[in-house]
Amino acid sequence: MRQLKKLSLSAIGLVIMSGSLYLALNQERPSSQSGFQAELVTAKKLTIGLEGNYAPFAYRERSGRLSGFEVELGEALAKELNLDPVFLETKFDGLVAGLAAKKYDIVLNDMVITPEREQHYAFAEPYLFAKPLLITKANAPVKKLADMPGKRAAQVAAANYAQVARKAGATLVSAPGFAESLALVEAGRADLTLNAADAWSGYLKAHPQTSLVAVPVSEIKVAGAAPMLRQGAPALRQALLQAQARLKANGTLRQLSEKYFGRDLSNP
Repeated sequence: MRQLKKLSLSAIGLVIMSGSLYLALNQERPSSQSGFQAELVTAKKLTIGLEGNYAPFAYRERSGRLSGFEVELGEALAKELNLDPVFLETKFDGLVAGLAAKKYDIVLNDMVITPEREQHYAFAEPYLFAKPLLITKANAPVKKLADMPGKRAAQVAAANYAQVARKAGATLVSAPGFAESLALVEAGRADLTLNAADAWSGYLKAHPQTSLVAVPVSEIKVAGAAPMLRQGAPALRQALLQAQARLKANGTLRQLSEKYFGRDLSNP
């Protein structure tokens, strides 16, 4: 009987030790794990809003497959968070509204951080830095912001470069996307468009024979594009920051930048 009691007490002790070990292991897990999961639009999924027709960021291949820099970035972020990536495509003007309506968790669409956007939305860490460019015809008399008063600038109305062009005195010609803006300039229906070097390099890769030229605009500060999310998701933002830090440390951000833009644009 004594031996049986000893065995029983040993078994109880083992259970207690196992329970303590379980609690200790669970306490070591990041407390933000359950927090950001609760902030997701759909459980176990990272829902990402993007245009889907903005090469080389996100575009459809001939096979119909969604591809591009921010598609692979979204997949890498979801993997780091142990989530399944889900991409929802919409026009640029609807991206911000969709985020506010909780249609997706984040927007990955070359979203530059601006003071106006920060008033209503949150951002994770910038992952792409590209110089601003003024794109026009080779013989056009507009090469800098000082030349823009009275000129027609083809821009996406909700984009940050539209605000820059308007402040510089240009008349805006509305376009649904970057490719359409360039088409308006080529057709002579606009004099110029402002955008970043990363978008322009992707366009040049697909249209090497274009007659358009790009001039750096030193008056515009180089800003970083970052994952954009709702302000009411602090745990998700923190989880994204940690995921981005890991992707930067293991070289994933650099490799994706070099793959789609021909150079590393992941650092300012």
